Amino acid sequence: MSIEIFIYLSLFALAVGSFVGVFIYRFPLMKSNEALNLINPRSFCPSCRRQLKIPMLIPIFSFLFLRGRCGYCNEKIEPLYIINELVHLLVMLLILNSYTSFNISMVFIFFLFSIFYTQIILDYKYLRLSISLNILLMLAGLTINYYLNFFTSLEESILGLMAGYVFLWFINSLYFLIRKKVGIGSGDFLLFSGCGAIFGVFALGPILLIGSSVSLLIYVLNKEKFVEQIPLGSGIASAAVIYYLIFVIAELL
Repeated sequence: MSIEIFIYLSLFALAVGSFVGVFIYRFPLMKSNEALNLINPRSFCPSCRRQLKIPMLIPIFSFLFLRGRCGYCNEKIEPLYIINELVHLLVMLLILNSYTSFNISMVFIFFLFSIFYTQIILDYKYLRLSISLNILLMLAGLTINYYLNFFTSLEESILGLMAGYVFLWFINSLYFLIRKKVGIGSGDFLLFSGCGAIFGVFALGPILLIGSSVSLLIYVLNKEKFVEQIPLGSGIASAAVIYYLIFVIAELL
């Protein structure tokens, strides 16, 4: 792989990580403020609300240069912003290391990770998932398995999409009959359905098992944050990433 492609994709990963940070911050705000979206207004400091200049928007370097503080009000910048960028850069570097030449599969894998990562953080911070991102997962799963048979066959992808949604819906319906309250959100149905579309129907069992364990661990470690609700979406999205790593390792053996 040429050094030019390596550099371009690394910079692209940083840009995506920066965008993910904006999405995560604005996600709950967009629900209550119709004038706010991912494009308008321009990026601003959450503390003083002043718009950031272009040099302040450069991933990683602006954070380091400003020593993690706003260039206007000197308030600390949430570390999650640079964490988002570093995580995306690291994942892109791992993907680049796995391929000898550029392949469209690299882009698919990176975007799938980015969506799962975003859902992990959203559910952890707000106990909410993005429906739009869940739908993207479903469409991406059907597309890559239709054209490339990337993870599984199209038939198993479709079955996984349907089974993922129906299974959690059924569990939640039983819970509602017994407890008279919702136990699993519809966002979790769609996220699990997206996992089924990507990895196929036979992956749902392992993903749910791993996801439930991760969610329970998050809950135990953060009981003061999650009083009555467990971030199942964070667990499922984490499990999808773990399952993919297992899938890759199995292919290499």
